[in-house]
Amino acid sequence: MRACLNESPPSPVREVRIWTAHLDALQASDIAHLQPSLDETERARAARFHFEKDRRHFIAARGLLRELVGAMLETSPEFLQFVYGPHGKPAVASPAKDGRFLRFNLSHSAGWAMFACTWDREVGIDLESTARLAADDAHLSALAARILSTREFEVWRGLADSAARHIAFLRAWTRKESYVKAKGQGVFDDLRAVEVIQDAAMPAASLHVAGAWIIHDLPAPHGFAAALTVAAI
Repeated sequence: MRACLNESPPSPVREVRIWTAHLDALQASDIAHLQPSLDETERARAARFHFEKDRRHFIAARGLLRELVGAMLETSPEFLQFVYGPHGKPAVASPAKDGRFLRFNLSHSAGWAMFACTWDREVGIDLESTARLAADDAHLSALAARILSTREFEVWRGLADSAARHIAFLRAWTRKESYVKAKGQGVFDDLRAVEVIQDAAMPAASLHVAGAWIIHDLPAPHGFAAALTVAAI
């Protein structure tokens, strides 16, 4: 099963490991293999999905996460006990044998998933598909006004053309979502309050936010954008 996971070399942050998986490439037998490792809460969540494709994606993403975390903790995936923060961020219930805590996060969108794991540092990852963006410029501008700060919106609106604005918006979206996920906030908790695309015209490889966090853009499948946020050491 781990064969469907591709580790992304090299990670932009030392001791942070990142994997990518194409969920739509998994067969029905793969889903059947992963499902028993989910706990009762995860199985209940899977059952609530209206569309079978969404249910399969959830089972695949959570099952693969359990395989990754289990391998790093040398524990069978079905024996992992997850606890959840106020906004649903998962964590292991107890430290590893050496007293260190494994921190991890996942994101999935349009049939792809990305996973990040590290030790003793909070981490958030986000993956978004261009398919989620409205093709109409007016709709995209309205969405940007809800997510970007006033200064970011002015920078974004000043970009040369529609294609550049689409790319910059997706970059801002993944950066902001990875940031709030690393902090354990809800994904819609005041995204306008953190500024992440003052570099929209010439993106930097990474940026510091609020003195305690580092955000990195990540390589992603074609048609996607991805970002990683980790606590600064």
